Amino acid sequence: MTPYDETFLPIFILGCVLGAVASFFAGRLSGCVLPGALLAIGILAVWSAVFIGSDMGYRAWQSMPDPPREAFSDASVVGALVFGWLPGGMFCLTVFGLVRGITWLLHWANPDVFPRKAEPIPPSTETGNPYQTPNAE
Repeated sequence: MTPYDETFLPIFILGCVLGAVASFFAGRLSGCVLPGALLAIGILAVWSAVFIGSDMGYRAWQSMPDPPREAFSDASVVGALVFGWLPGGMFCLTVFGLVRGITWLLHWANPDVFPRKAEPIPPSTETGNPYQTPNAE
């Protein structure tokens, strides 16, 4: 393994773990705002891990004695900064979609064991209608 790999992989794995955890919780929650925010946090975690890991990896590779010519390809660091959201987005959306799909399948297969969140029932008001059903209180 090159010094680039030894530096890049731990940072990248940490970013992927953070992105997967955020996407997992986003997939478990209902609604749009909080799951969307968690999904964005996951994508940013993977994106920053790709960029920072690549930058630090190239710095470590270039600091070794007699580095090869490949160690001076800084274009990939700029590519990670500009296009790093693509792998981060694909990874986090895949985890999010799998969690949502598995949750939906589990609920569909056995709704008694895996219920969806029940909507609150508003209290009924007396309207003076003699045919109105009595309150279930």
